Amino acid sequence: MTQVGGDGWVHFIAHMRITGGELISFSFRAERPKLAVIYVNKAEDGEDDEDDEDDDDPLDEAIVAQRMRLSEEEVYNLWDIIPPRADFVRVPFVTHLTSTMVDRHVMELPKNLSKSCGIKPHEEGSARIRLTARGSVTTCAYGVDTHGRTHFNSVGWNSFLVGKNLHVGQAILITIRNTHHQGLRMMIVIDII
Repeated sequence: MTQVGGDGWVHFIAHMRITGGELISFSFRAERPKLAVIYVNKAEDGEDDEDDEDDDDPLDEAIVAQRMRLSEEEVYNLWDIIPPRADFVRVPFVTHLTSTMVDRHVMELPKNLSKSCGIKPHEEGSARIRLTARGSVTTCAYGVDTHGRTHFNSVGWNSFLVGKNLHVGQAILITIRNTHHQGLRMMIVIDII
C-alpha cells in the first residue's frame, strides 16, 4: 500500500483547489511518479438517466488534466464542447498552451494517445490538425520517439498556429477523432475552452 501525505500533498491539494469532487490518478510506471486530475461529467441533481446501462463506467465521460486545474467556468465550457464518446479515441485531455508550444513551435502528445491510434515508437507519418471540428485542416508530419511520445514537425505545427490567435496560457481540449480516411492515423481536434 502506498500512502500519500505531508507538506507536498497539502500543497498539491491547495494549488489544484481540490474540493472532493475530482478523481486523482496516480501513475508509478515511470521513474518519476505522476499525478493527474480527472474531471468526470456527472448528471445535474434532478436529472434522471433513462438509460442506466450507459452508467457502467463513469470514466466514459472523463477528461484528463495533467499538471493543471480548470476554473469553474472552464469546466462548464468543457462539457459543452466535448464531442460524443463514439467520435474520439481514448480519453480527451486538457492542457494550457505553453510558450514552448506557441513561441518555439514544439508540440508533443502523451504516449498513451499514440498507442491508442496503433502508432509505434520510431514511426513517422502525417496527422491532420484542426481548430474545432469544423475548422480548416492542416496536415502535419509527426515522429514518435523512443518513449512513445508523438512530436509534431515544427513547420507543420507553426502552419497550424498561423492565424488562429492562440496564445500562451489558453486552456485547450485535445481529442483524437475517429477517422475513416485511408492511411490517416490521427485526426486531432483542438478546442479552446
